[in-house]
Order: sequence, then structure tokens, then C-alpha cells
Amino acid sequence: CIGVYKMPIDDRTNMYIESPETLARFAPDINWVPLVAPPGTYKEAVVELGELQRDCFASSGGGEEKMSVKELVLKGQLEQAGIELLRITPRITVVGRVIIANLYKQQSNSSSSSSNNNNMKAYRAEVQYDELLGRLGEVDVLLGQAIRGQLGVVTMGQIQVLQELKEAQEFMEEFSKIVLL
Repeated sequence: CIGVYKMPIDDRTNMYIESPETLARFAPDINWVPLVAPPGTYKEAVVELGELQRDCFASSGGGEEKMSVKELVLKGQLEQAGIELLRITPRITVVGRVIIANLYKQQSNSSSSSSNNNNMKAYRAEVQYDELLGRLGEVDVLLGQAIRGQLGVVTMGQIQVLQELKEAQEFMEEFSKIVLL
């Protein structure tokens, strides 16, 4: 990682970190950051998923607009890429949870014949989502190693990070396809 401790987004830990006062009681040396709020609806989650996909992997065409994580890595701005990844990953986590919960809910509300299709859809989406989060975690670790020079020269770090980003992008695209079916 790029030197920032990331508390897992987990319902079991939220009660310890829900406010600065609560966190100070349990972990006084950690700076409090507001919890990531999930989107209110499935539709909002799907829209945000598309935005996050662009923020992480899109090419802007060389303009001055905000660069994606991929573009930042290509330009050698590894620290900025890590900061952007720290913004994106928790959002992908909560957006994915909303989407998958909704897919399983659709499964339980549907008839038996369509329930099997919805069950497989929810399961396939969950597998892609888990792989995506794993790959983004690996990108985070590689970025930290590249920033510290542990992967050799900057170019070698960029190559390794870009390869892992490519795999993350494939899982993101597959997750998005399943969700939009």
C-alpha cells in the first residue's frame, strides 16, 4: 500500500469506527475517516459502478480532465495513482455489495424457473466482484512497492502495476456485464 492503513469495510468493525470518539476509545493513534456510505438504490449503485470503472481504467484522450488510475500509472504518477485507488476501492466495495445483495434479493422474490437464472447471475457477479477486489488490493500493494523502489526502476513498476490493472479491468468488465444482463 502507499502508506495509508485501510480499515476493512465490514459490518462487524463499524461499531468501533463509527465516530471519532468511538475510534479514539479503541484505537487512539488512528485518524478517523468517515465511513463510506452505500448508494441508496440498486439503480444508483449501477450508475456509480460505471463512473468508478471510468475513474479506474478509462483513457481521457490526453485532455486536462481528471485522469484515471491507469493513466496516472502510465504517466509515472504512482503516488497520485495510489491516492486515487484509495478513493475508488472503498466505493467499489460498497457499490458491489449493494448490487450483489439486490441480485440475491431478486432471486428470492422470483418464481422457481427464473430463480435458478437469478441465482446463477448473483453467484457469477459475486465471484467477479471478489476477484476484482482482490486484484485492486494487489494493485495497491504493487503501487506501494513501486513508490518505494522495491520493483526496480519506475518503468518496471509501471509494467507490473499495469498488468495487474489490466486483470482488474477484465474482472470489472465481466462484473458489469453480468449486472447489466
